[in-house]
Amino acid sequence: MYDHISEQSRRRILDKMEIMRQQQLNEAAQQIIEFAKTPVELKADLDRFIVGQERGKKTMATAIAFHYRRLGHALKTALAENSKDIEQALRQTRTPKANIVLIGPTGCGKTYTAEVASGLIGVPFVVEDMTKFSETGYVGQNTGDILIDLLVAAGGNPQVAQMGVVYLDEIDKIAGEAIAYRDVSGRGVQKGLLKLIEGVENTVDLGRERLSLSTRHVLFIAGGVFEKLDAIVQKRMDLHGFSGDWQDYLLTEDLVVFGMERQLMGRFPVRVTYDMLTTQNLMDILTQCEESPLQAYIHDFKTWGIELVFTAEALKAIALRSQQERTGARGLISILHRVLSEDLFRRPGSYTGLLQVDEGYVRRRLQ
Repeated sequence: MYDHISEQSRRRILDKMEIMRQQQLNEAAQQIIEFAKTPVELKADLDRFIVGQERGKKTMATAIAFHYRRLGHALKTALAENSKDIEQALRQTRTPKANIVLIGPTGCGKTYTAEVASGLIGVPFVVEDMTKFSETGYVGQNTGDILIDLLVAAGGNPQVAQMGVVYLDEIDKIAGEAIAYRDVSGRGVQKGLLKLIEGVENTVDLGRERLSLSTRHVLFIAGGVFEKLDAIVQKRMDLHGFSGDWQDYLLTEDLVVFGMERQLMGRFPVRVTYDMLTTQNLMDILTQCEESPLQAYIHDFKTWGIELVFTAEALKAIALRSQQERTGARGLISILHRVLSEDLFRRPGSYTGLLQVDEGYVRRRLQ
């Protein structure tokens, strides 16, 4: 039936879509222009969601705040010179980027920090699992697919997309290895990322349509565990007679020895390290974090007239189990669900009142 739509109606729809696209672009640009959070203020906002990682959050907040403050100021200046033409202003704006490498164990808050920060600023955010990518795309995805995901996150608007954040998850898994059969997804993918991260104009092939998308203003954050990287740094420290925390001595050369491309790591000037979460950190996530999984369960039970309460000993038992399973904060939801699964099934509609969970209850459920 759409084949019979009149030319006039089709034009009206296209005009309406263009108005909406321009409005979306104006709002996104205005958010960045008006972004005025200091690094201290941005870190305070991150503190509401991410427990611990004080040193890492300071570095993250500083890099992100300066990136968007710098971009906002440049956009404001360019708009004044280009009669409020945002697309032209974006093309003419030149700002140095401080892409970030974020190193830390599983479940310590790496991805979540980037997600929360992008949400606080109000820009598109995508997470890309680098283990799914290959050099050419004949096995898995290729790096060009990152642009499509970013475009989708930006509502199909390429100008909004180029102001977003891309989180390259498990970047360490594409480190090169000196093994003949290893790699359609190692160094080749790293080299494929170079073009995106350099900030050039890229063509996104959408089948019937091709769009131009610049990554000049996209902030890239590369996260990974980088297992045994500390040993590489420590070996160099011992060789030169240095002492102290290896995190303070991390150099690009260490990442190259690990298997990362020197050119790629050179485009990530900011290095952030996160620590393994402590038992107290995990307990604080359950009780203090703004998006605590425990608070979500408490709210769910409350809708059925049930008051869910965990004792301090029960919370500690859950935190210790998460440490034992080495899943960090990410594993807390799974553990809570295992503890409460029977109650989630049987209690609603058959019981109202207090439901107290103590240490013994947790241990029995996790046997």
